[in-house]
Amino acid sequence: MADCKTQFNKFHNNIKLKEENEILKEKRDIIIKKLEEKLPEQTDYEFSVFNQGSYAMHTGIKPLDDDFDIDVGLFFEMSKDDVDPVPAKKWILDALEGHTNDVKMKKPCVTVTYEAGYHVDVAVYAANNSDGKVYLAKGKPTSKAEDKFWDESNPKDLIKTIKEYSSDENDRKQFRRVVRYLKRWKDNNFTSANGKPTGIALTSCVYHWLDIQKETDLFDGKTTYKDLDALINIVSNMISKFVYEYVLVDGEYKYMPRLRVNLPVEPKPELFEKMTSKQMKTFKEKLEELLAFLEEAKGKTDPTEAAEILQGQFGDDFPIPTKSSTGKKAMAAAVLTTSESASEQD
Repeated sequence: MADCKTQFNKFHNNIKLKEENEILKEKRDIIIKKLEEKLPEQTDYEFSVFNQGSYAMHTGIKPLDDDFDIDVGLFFEMSKDDVDPVPAKKWILDALEGHTNDVKMKKPCVTVTYEAGYHVDVAVYAANNSDGKVYLAKGKPTSKAEDKFWDESNPKDLIKTIKEYSSDENDRKQFRRVVRYLKRWKDNNFTSANGKPTGIALTSCVYHWLDIQKETDLFDGKTTYKDLDALINIVSNMISKFVYEYVLVDGEYKYMPRLRVNLPVEPKPELFEKMTSKQMKTFKEKLEELLAFLEEAKGKTDPTEAAEILQGQFGDDFPIPTKSSTGKKAMAAAVLTTSESASEQD
């Protein structure tokens, strides 16, 4: 059987967003410097800066549309009772006005967009509250009153929790690889129109439900990580977590599947909550399709045939070896007496 270890390693290298990405660092540092210069003109509250999002959690992937982004958090030494959320975000908007031709306040952040295909999202937090919690500023000037609020959040704890997934460094690496594989699968198989699951929702699924897949040789003690098996494991586990609910869809009640997963840190929001019943049904169907293709690929003896199946799910960044480079391996695999021996040929 094929495990496509070589192809998965190349695939991961193809899609991984390098944490040391120099252009992203440059854009972030320029914006931070401008904020440090300009914000004292907007407010007397002191603030600290940190990276957040997939960049900070080391789970980022290169975007298919080449629109690279980095998320920056600002912890202000203030209470949510000191200022309303939209005026607090306007401090950032005013400080960055004119930095590029496209600086906008969005519901969760202020976004600075560059023509070269990069944008920086700046989020505002009230970090000095009597209850000891941290709150994110939500809303924009045109939002309804109920959509302008301070939302409990815990970005630094989330970053720490994801980065410290396991005490075993190599287990953590497989965890991150699987997160990246699913993110690229998501980007390759969903559009915004049919309810694309979020990256943090998929990351949380892997955090809660992945069983690390590896083998240790009894003779030399060498451990081999099996990423194809890990994908089969997490996708199977996700499918098993769906429950059916009786809900109103298009004017009639139907039993529809629903998957729920919570952020692994307080306040532990449910991350698929905004997906409609129809979108959730499509999500489940696509997961079932992915699982079928993963299992089909694993059953192949020829790595080329297996990789062709996997590329259909993960896109062109998943490499396909030439037949000439795999033919001898496939022939050798065909005469082996056990499936384990066969997989060792790949």
